[in-house]
Amino acid sequence: MKSGIRLGSLDGAPIVADASAFVLALLFAVAVLIDLRQSEVGSPDTDWIIAAVAGVLVVGCILVHELAHAVAANRLGMNVRAIRLYLFGGYSIIDGVGSSRAEFVVSAAGPLASLFLALLFFATGFTIGSGSAIGRTAMALAAANAAIGVFNLIPGFPLDGGRMLRGVLTARGMDRVKATGMVTRIGAVFGWVTMGAGIVVLIRLGPMGLLVIAAGWFLASSASSAGRREQLSAAFDGLLISDAMRPTPDAISGTATVSNVLDLYAMGPRLKSLPVAVDGRVVGVLGQDEIDNVAPSRWPSARAMSLMTAIGPDDVVEADESLDVLLLRQAGAARRVVVIDDGVTVGIIEGEDLARVMPESG
Repeated sequence: MKSGIRLGSLDGAPIVADASAFVLALLFAVAVLIDLRQSEVGSPDTDWIIAAVAGVLVVGCILVHELAHAVAANRLGMNVRAIRLYLFGGYSIIDGVGSSRAEFVVSAAGPLASLFLALLFFATGFTIGSGSAIGRTAMALAAANAAIGVFNLIPGFPLDGGRMLRGVLTARGMDRVKATGMVTRIGAVFGWVTMGAGIVVLIRLGPMGLLVIAAGWFLASSASSAGRREQLSAAFDGLLISDAMRPTPDAISGTATVSNVLDLYAMGPRLKSLPVAVDGRVVGVLGQDEIDNVAPSRWPSARAMSLMTAIGPDDVVEADESLDVLLLRQAGAARRVVVIDDGVTVGIIEGEDLARVMPESG
């Protein structure tokens, strides 16, 4: 999990707010404050307090949206690993690939929660009246939640509507990887259309168009990366880490010389990556790329620990974990992961190993 401020947890899944989420709160608060000052429905002494509360509430509304996804996933037996909030909304990291129905239900839960909040704030604003600062702010929150709900129903990645459409397509028999490619392209097109609309808004209505352009850019740029990840997740469905790993002997000692390693383990022109242990703990990997950094004349004296690429906790996985957990991990410097089983090193995974188990997408 990347850095951020931890807000709590849901059944063990951390809820983290990225710094950009607070930028969203600030932007919304400023917009509310400007609206209150221009409409003259409030008081200069309290307008800024109401605006600040509105900024916090809009982030809270996004959290409710994501919690709806997470609760629906938990109810359907899926494992939620984390929830993260950021400038353009949030996302929930959910393990595995559920059924078509489960994907549709989990994806729809977020927009439905946002639309419910929109109705709730609208009813509040209507009851209080838009002639008061609180009533006008409630209407602004209603509009924000309606926008969040409707925008997320766009049928393209990385939005909820894209997953809902994929659930429908796979339920009708389309291959999951192909369905993912389709909704990825739709998401990119909608992104460019949104950017075009933002330019029109910018010309006709002013700075608000910049936010629309930014939202379109986010949608277009993230559609490809999110779609690729989803395609990999679909391709890895049902596979375990052990299915992709290349079995290795127990970790080599960090004090072993390069010459020793090559004599014992080299097969062919290149040394395949091996885990390296120091004091009984795997701390790095050593392969041909690392050995190429030292002259052959130094091989008899150079130690594995001095040439290895260090690894961290996220670079070690259990053999019986689902293969798609690799998509949730930030790649370390080693670009390889060490596989363990009951605390014993049993294998390693490199890019070529993932390519070997990748099914043909047709």
